[in-house]
Amino acid sequence: MTINEYTPTTPFEIVYGNEESYARIEDIICGFENLPADGKCGILLYGTFGTGKTTLAKMLPECIEIGRAGVGLSMSEEFIACQQGFNGPYVTTLLSKQLSTVSLNASGLHYFILDEVDNLSKQAQQSLKSVMNTNRAIFILTTNNISALDKGMKDRCVLVEMNAASAGQILPFARKVAADLNVVLNDTDLMAEITAAYGSMREVMSRVKRLARRRQSAKSV
Repeated sequence: MTINEYTPTTPFEIVYGNEESYARIEDIICGFENLPADGKCGILLYGTFGTGKTTLAKMLPECIEIGRAGVGLSMSEEFIACQQGFNGPYVTTLLSKQLSTVSLNASGLHYFILDEVDNLSKQAQQSLKSVMNTNRAIFILTTNNISALDKGMKDRCVLVEMNAASAGQILPFARKVAADLNVVLNDTDLMAEITAAYGSMREVMSRVKRLARRRQSAKSV
């Protein structure tokens, strides 16, 4: 059993930390939050580790395209795992090359995912800000450290907080992991593991599995 078996398949299966974040994603997909428009062409998913930012980022292009055009993507999104040392010219060349082509998507839009965008140098972030002055693409950015981002780049984005959900919100997930392991764990034990995971769904799964193995081992003695 791996975390992939529990990966959400739609944005609405993700456990959001607050109702506003859920509503913002719903509005983006349905088109009530129109992008690109009004100088904004980005979506910035920010918050702590393990809350589903990258998973959601990978889902959004298909969902947005269906919401806008009624059909899914005809060409795949560009996924960029940002790394320390990416400089401005590299980022500009990479994105501008794709933008110079005609999108085959029904909406006519390109989609770019930049994961862990805080890893980009200040120069690279400023270059990205310049590239984002377009109405031909939607940029989906993720970060664990929003304070490290260029203010102009953030201003071109719709901000969606992805911080930890409450222990009570995560409890059904922990129960399912335990049940799938055929181990009975009470809610008090599960809540303790959830609290110790600090909102990371990966850590919740790891801790619940470890506790389940310990209980199984104790029964076999």
